[in-house]
Amino acid sequence: MGNMGGGARNIHRRLHAGAVGLALVALPWSEFLLSLSQFILIGNWLWEGIAQRTAGRRFKHAFTTAESAVFLSFFGLHVLGLAWTSDLKWGVDLCRILLPVLVFGLVFSSVPRFSAMELRSLLLLGAWSATASTVACLAMRYDVLATGQYRELSPFISHIRLSLMLCLSIAVFVHYWPARWLVRCAHAAAILLCLWFLDQLSSLIAWPVLGALSLFALWRLLRGPHTAWRTPVMALLVAGMAGSALFLCSVWSGYNRVDPAQLRHLDMASAGGEVYYHDLNDPQVENGHYVWINVADKELKRTWERRSRTSFDGTDGLGQPMRSTLIRYLASMDLRKDSTGVNALSQDDVKRIERGVTSVREGHEGAMRARMEQVLYELDVYRNTGNPNGHSVTMRMEFQRVGMGIARRHWLFGVGTGDTQMAFNAAYEVEHSALLPKWRLRAHNEYLTLAISFGAFGLLWSLFSWWWPARRLGAFRHPLFMAWGIIFLLSCFSEDTIETQPGATFFALYYALFVFAAPLIGEAVPVRAPDRSA
Repeated sequence: MGNMGGGARNIHRRLHAGAVGLALVALPWSEFLLSLSQFILIGNWLWEGIAQRTAGRRFKHAFTTAESAVFLSFFGLHVLGLAWTSDLKWGVDLCRILLPVLVFGLVFSSVPRFSAMELRSLLLLGAWSATASTVACLAMRYDVLATGQYRELSPFISHIRLSLMLCLSIAVFVHYWPARWLVRCAHAAAILLCLWFLDQLSSLIAWPVLGALSLFALWRLLRGPHTAWRTPVMALLVAGMAGSALFLCSVWSGYNRVDPAQLRHLDMASAGGEVYYHDLNDPQVENGHYVWINVADKELKRTWERRSRTSFDGTDGLGQPMRSTLIRYLASMDLRKDSTGVNALSQDDVKRIERGVTSVREGHEGAMRARMEQVLYELDVYRNTGNPNGHSVTMRMEFQRVGMGIARRHWLFGVGTGDTQMAFNAAYEVEHSALLPKWRLRAHNEYLTLAISFGAFGLLWSLFSWWWPARRLGAFRHPLFMAWGIIFLLSCFSEDTIETQPGATFFALYYALFVFAAPLIGEAVPVRAPDRSA
């Protein structure tokens, strides 16, 4: 190490581990601390390299070693895509967001790997931090639980990003199952808290992720040696998957359980004499009752505005049309949508409707069940009216339908790093999309976004840059890398995961940690460490 003493080397090593630990802790909490951790990491890396006179060799090693060079090329592809980009401002901003790929790929690929104990401590630190953030979320936003506004339950980062971190935390707690019973109890409590909070977040991505993780765990158990605890764990996994399947069937059958006789006995007018409105071409249901039958708008408006200060022609607390929310709530109670129906509401019902609650059952059943019933309602609306506006699932279907058309038209080179939104704006106009201007967003599918930005070959290279270094360096042998990969890859189907700083850091930090910084497992391909001798 030349003139560097052992104490100085230990300082740099501690700073390196501390910066990584800070990044893992900050991920579910603070973008500022997340950025600070990366400045500390790269600053310490440069300081140590300059002090040891090995900075040049470190850069050379990172950019000329095949595995790290291929991973870093993912960032390079986005820089290259600026060459055929019109909106340089957004393109440069996206490259800035993706800087964690450069930072973690550069640093982790050119310094000694962590020991197994260090890796364990770092991963558990990140898992406990994500779990602790749920407690802070509940302390700050406990009142949100009663409103169904699941997006507001996570004040620090996107509820979707947090759900991914909680899924990974569960995998970490299970993988590092402790020997001491007291710590086991802590791990079990943390797992249950994560699962409960995922339900409160109404995270749709959590279901397929946890299902895929369970199948992966089951597969590993079947391939592994027989132990005393293997059979009960396998039984628990199978029971959990069977219970989830029964739950999904229950939601589906409950939502579709409706008596069609309701449509054969429709009255002409309300008790007050107003002629009812019936939309027989829009068979939406709420709690087993058709929504758009027995509607007397004049009576509804007059009676509602006597009972509430919120205008019938305005919006509720969630920004939804008040008329629609009121009619859906009345339908869920099997009440007619007229003055008698509104007068039958309790004052608590009125307040719930004002907040945006659309069903009498909402808040009296699991948050995830309510969210899934809402999705089924969204799909009904989209199928019957073609209107996806304001509904996250059906809007994503529209984003991706339009995005597929853009990808086909620009299949060779794509539209460039920064022109994705411009391409979508133009396509929405050409296709006369039903989406209102405020909802005309990008793909919400990372694979489709990469295809639109860089064409088919750019998408294939991106996937290769994720797969090949991990395959080459034996990362697939690490169960937690596989768990993280399942979580990340599934999330990319419903989100532009790496287009935010927390998302890009979740990708770059954990990928580089497992591939370049984790201890090698089994007979992985030997990796030549950069020469640190003076």
